[in-house]
Amino acid sequence: MVLMKLSAASFWALVALAVALNAGRALTQSNNAVKEKLKVMVLYESLCPDSVRFINSQLGPNYDALKDYIDVTLVPFGKSKSINNNGLYQFFCQHGPKECEGNREQLCVLQQTTDQEAQVNFVVCQMRKRDVIDIRECAESFGLSSDIDDCMHNGLGTSLQLESERVTNLYKPQFVPTIVYDGVFDQQLQDNSLRDFRGTVCYLLQRRGDISFHSEVCQ
Repeated sequence: MVLMKLSAASFWALVALAVALNAGRALTQSNNAVKEKLKVMVLYESLCPDSVRFINSQLGPNYDALKDYIDVTLVPFGKSKSINNNGLYQFFCQHGPKECEGNREQLCVLQQTTDQEAQVNFVVCQMRKRDVIDIRECAESFGLSSDIDDCMHNGLGTSLQLESERVTNLYKPQFVPTIVYDGVFDQQLQDNSLRDFRGTVCYLLQRRGDISFHSEVCQ
């Protein structure tokens, strides 16, 4: 083993170098880190005209431009409610039994994947259809299975609806659809979103420092 005696000047030079290298690594890690996306939750109903309008005129047309910046969660439940009859659950929906079936079908398709783009595209497609409970075309168009009988008629479908009810009840929506950003409901953002979803998202992204005021995504 060779022992080297360092002068004070050499010692502090090495310390300075080590600090600089660590700072450089930290900066690189910071630059490489993926910034958390803006969380957007949409509480809606499969047969609600206002839900159809928002998804088809606001979320759908603007999703591609915003998808790199937002993390969308779709919750088809709205003003529905469940009743527990000795362990057997019944669901009652604002627009009748067909809406309950439509909500459940969408949940059974959505739970197949964590691919947000496939989920959003499926729901946008499905909400344009006149027959909301015919999911074959929209599911298969985006690589999802339309074979959901097991989910619809066993405990999974019920569990999905109960979880959607739990999440929806956290916000107690007075209007459907309700749009929640980063887990906090704000009435002004809600009102703005119904008229200008893209502008509202851009405002929040700019406020977070995710994009500049002149970003192309908001033009």
